[in-house]
Amino acid sequence: MNAVPPADRGRGRRAEDNALALVADLAQALASALDLSASLNLALARIIGALGAQGGAVFLLDTATRELVCRACAGPVDIIGLRIPADRGIVGRALASGQCQFVRDAARDPDFTGAIDAVTGIATRTMLGAPLLTAHGPIGVLQVINKRDGALFDEADRDLLRALAAPAALAASNAALTENLLEHARIRRELQLARRMQRSLLPMRRRGGYPVLAINRPAREISGDFYDHFDLPDGRIGFAIGDVAGKGLDAAFLMVRCASLLRFIGKEGLTPAQWLARANDDLCDTVAGGTFVCAAVGYFDPATASAVWANAGFPPVLLHGPQGTQLHRAEGPPLGIVPGMDFPQQQATLHGRSLYLFSDGVTDARDASRRTLGVDGVVALVRRHAQWRPETRLRRIVGDLRRRQLGDDTTLLMIEAAA
Repeated sequence: MNAVPPADRGRGRRAEDNALALVADLAQALASALDLSASLNLALARIIGALGAQGGAVFLLDTATRELVCRACAGPVDIIGLRIPADRGIVGRALASGQCQFVRDAARDPDFTGAIDAVTGIATRTMLGAPLLTAHGPIGVLQVINKRDGALFDEADRDLLRALAAPAALAASNAALTENLLEHARIRRELQLARRMQRSLLPMRRRGGYPVLAINRPAREISGDFYDHFDLPDGRIGFAIGDVAGKGLDAAFLMVRCASLLRFIGKEGLTPAQWLARANDDLCDTVAGGTFVCAAVGYFDPATASAVWANAGFPPVLLHGPQGTQLHRAEGPPLGIVPGMDFPQQQATLHGRSLYLFSDGVTDARDASRRTLGVDGVVALVRRHAQWRPETRLRRIVGDLRRRQLGDDTTLLMIEAAA
C-alpha cells in the first residue's frame, strides 16, 4: 500500500481548512444580510472568486409560473430577470433531482439547451449547478460556468460548491421570509390608511333627537359599505347608503369615490331618481367593467315627516310602524353597469313609523347552523326591538347581529321622525 507523501497530506489539509474557512466566512456574512438581492450577490461574488469561475447566477423558483428566475448574476452580461422553464436544461435538472450537477462538456450533455448562452453570447464549456435546498424542498439553483484559466471544474470544485450552496440557500430563504414580512407590514399600513380614509368620510354622529341614525361594521380592516347623511339649506336631510361589489383595496377605494360622488351630487338637491342617474352615468364612464355599486339615496323632510328615495339594486327598504311592516323593493339596477338607466322613486310618510335601509351583510348574517338571517329575519329583529327609543333600538339590533357570524360588511341606517 502506497503511503501519501507528507507534502501532499499537508496541501490536502490546507485545502480543506481553506474550504471550511470559506464556508464559515460566507455563512457569517450572510447571517446578517436580510435584503434578498444583497444576500444573493454577496454569496455569488464569494463563490465565483473561490472557484475561479468566469460567471455564475442564482435562479430562484417562481412557484406561480413554475419558472426559474435569475435573481443574481456575476459575469460580463447581466441576466437578472431572465426566466427559464423549471423543468428544462441542466439548471432544471439540478432543481428536480436535488443533486449537484457536474458537467465537464456542456455541449455533449443531452439536457443542455444553450438558452442562456443565446442571451449572454458566452459559450458554456463546463458547468456546476447546485440546488438551493431548504426543509421545504429546493427553492432554486446556484450555477457557475467556465474556469477563468480554461481548465475544467473538478470534484473538489463540486464539493466546495455544494458546501457553499447551503448557507446561500439559508440566506435566500431568510431574506425571502423577511421580504414577505415587510410586504405584509406594508399592506397592513395601507389597509390602516384606507380604513382611516373611509372612517373620515362617514358623517359624525348627531345627538339631540336627530332623525337619522346609522352604523357600519366592516367584516375586515376595510369596508365596501358606506352611509352618509347631510343637511340641505331648505331643511331637508339627504341620506345615502351603498355597498361596493368586491373586496380588498380596490373595493375600498371605489367605496371612497362612490361615497364622495353621491354626497357631491346629493347636495345639488336633485330628485333621488336624478341623483342616482347622474351617479350611474359617471361610474359607467370611469369604473372598470365588472364592478358595480348597490345604493339607495333619498331625502327626509322633518317638517312633514316625509321621505322619498330611489333604490339601485340595494336590499328592500323596510318601513315599520304600529300598523305593520312594508317592504319597498329595489326598482333600479346597481350603479355602474349600464348608462342611461332610470331609477323610479318611492316615498312614505313616517308619522309614528321608522324607515330602515340595510346592506346585504345584515341579511347574510348566519346563526350557528349557518342559516342566513334573510329579509324576514331582519323584519323579525325590527319588530322585536320596536318598543325601544331609536338609539337603544339600533344598538339592540346590532347586538343581535353581532351574536351571529358576520361574513360581510354590515351597515344599517334608520330614519325616524321626532315624536
